[in-house]
Amino acid sequence: MALIPQSFIADLLNRVDIVDVVGQHVKLKKAGANFQGLCPFHSEKSPSFSVSPTKQFYHCFGCGAHGSAISFLMEYSGLGYVDAIEDLARSAGLDVPREERTANDVLRQQQTMALSEVMSAAADWYRQQLKVAPRAVEYLKGRGLTGEIAKRYALGYSPDGWQGLEAVFGTYTNDEVAKTLLEGGLLIQSEQTETNQTARRYDRFRDRIMFPIRNPKGQTIGFGGRILDQGEPKYLNSPETPLFSKGNTLYGLFEARQAIRSQEYVLVCEGYMDVVALAQLGFPNAVATLGTACTANHVRMLLRQTDRIVFSFDGDAAGQRAAQRALEACLPLMSDDKEIRFLFLPTEHDPDSYVRAYGAPAFEKVIKEAMSISSFFFKIASQDHELTTPEGRAQTHHAAKPLLLSMPPIALRTQILRELAIRTNSTPAELESFCGLTIAPTPVQQGSYSSTNQRAPNFNQGNSSNRTQGAPWQASKGTAKRVATQNLAPPQAPTDLAEQMLRVLIQFPHLGKALDANQRALALQASELRSAKALDLMKDLLAQCDLVELIPGENGKPPTVGAGAFALFQEQLSRSELAPLYEVLRKRVMGSDLEIEGAIADLDGAFKKLELTHLKTEMTEIAQKIAGSTATEQDRARYRELGERLKFS
Repeated sequence: MALIPQSFIADLLNRVDIVDVVGQHVKLKKAGANFQGLCPFHSEKSPSFSVSPTKQFYHCFGCGAHGSAISFLMEYSGLGYVDAIEDLARSAGLDVPREERTANDVLRQQQTMALSEVMSAAADWYRQQLKVAPRAVEYLKGRGLTGEIAKRYALGYSPDGWQGLEAVFGTYTNDEVAKTLLEGGLLIQSEQTETNQTARRYDRFRDRIMFPIRNPKGQTIGFGGRILDQGEPKYLNSPETPLFSKGNTLYGLFEARQAIRSQEYVLVCEGYMDVVALAQLGFPNAVATLGTACTANHVRMLLRQTDRIVFSFDGDAAGQRAAQRALEACLPLMSDDKEIRFLFLPTEHDPDSYVRAYGAPAFEKVIKEAMSISSFFFKIASQDHELTTPEGRAQTHHAAKPLLLSMPPIALRTQILRELAIRTNSTPAELESFCGLTIAPTPVQQGSYSSTNQRAPNFNQGNSSNRTQGAPWQASKGTAKRVATQNLAPPQAPTDLAEQMLRVLIQFPHLGKALDANQRALALQASELRSAKALDLMKDLLAQCDLVELIPGENGKPPTVGAGAFALFQEQLSRSELAPLYEVLRKRVMGSDLEIEGAIADLDGAFKKLELTHLKTEMTEIAQKIAGSTATEQDRARYRELGERLKFS
């Protein structure tokens, strides 16, 4: 089994033009240094989809979709990774080379392929069993489902037996067969005991309506089973497997994609049956979470499909808790062109029963009248707090603070903050100060970055006391006494230097790879001065830079960085735990036309400023010793040396 060399992938991205690749599917127009068009991954009326020919990278400022030419073919055309590479290689007239994989690589791929084939075979068998199970068919008919809908969602039935899947895969006593079925979550193995030395193996799903869970390509990756009669649990899901992750999967999204785009919104429900029943009743744009709380990944997936999300929850306490978790997942991903609403049905109804009781027009009406995200924000923040008392208003501020801090600095956050100030008899300034949002925007750097006209990412939260600048520093006679008697803080580096370095390194990671130990220490110190968040980001970014591979030079020439390096590096950063922060930085640099020479100059200038600041800080410390009569002769000599160095800096 062979692997495509990473060096070939980098070379391929250097040879193809992402504008040509994307332009075959999206109408693009020149917009400054980049090209713009309507995003193909979600419905929009004004273009927010940007393609950079210099970075060989696309990014949608609406839904967040981004990547290289390879990523675009995978997401737009549904191609696999290898297929996308081969398609691009053919267009560039290249043959795709292969290199031998390690034994672990081969084993991992074989396991994934085996699992995928097993899940597909199980889904086929469950569908066949439904055809010969009158009781299961009658149950579905009783829920108002037709054969057409059952076929669309590939519904099936797991018979009431302990080893039903043996008919497909063979005896469970075969350890190889059992191992794959166990890994796919189709089989359960009992514990061995002293009295029973043989572990018992039996089907996880028995006497249940089976709902196959499919990935965006339509491949079955897991199952949900609904019991026919009374019993617990009513719904049983596949466990986490190498193929299936509840926090990254939405039931029905594969089937609903076209309807979501045509209806221009998605309805998020709590159960499989809700999704299927709503499709039967004229709402095919519904999806469901899989027995877990709504996650940021769920929201991110949905915003790639549409700008409008309506969450539907039961009106009971459990529904309120689920809605609050959904709110917390949505707030960090909000933008002013998105609309998110929360629908709470009466406790005696779910979406299916509500439509059957009152009709589709009534359900459409309650969807349109669903609570806005801002209204639900106020409800959560003030819940159980008496706004007529100072204590209640303070408790509301306390509850609202983490929610406000989680939001990006968009107009909606400003509006929510102002409205909350009115409701709590406060001023916006007081509320901003309490939440730590009263931070002046970082001045735009003159030079290479000024063309972006973007505000810097909000890495400033915290450490605000460290940003106080002392009086202008002068290396002249009497300075030491003035510094000591005025009790001024030592000079500090401008906090925007950390932002400047982060912007350079995310665009040119090989410059980060080449930094020496002293430069890395300076970069980390500047980031720590800015905030703890910026420090974490700089640490991770430097580590990510070290992983970058350069394209080997030919005929003894030094290694080079190709045009596709930016795109490859962004895909690498997308797998980091700090991916959301990198997303903020990436948005800021997409419009930058910074060239390598300018990047080197900016980085060099930043380090010179930091070194100069450290010299001044050291000199200030010695000056305070001199004023306090605690300085040694060695201190005085160092003071004179620093003065000379600063004089010629």
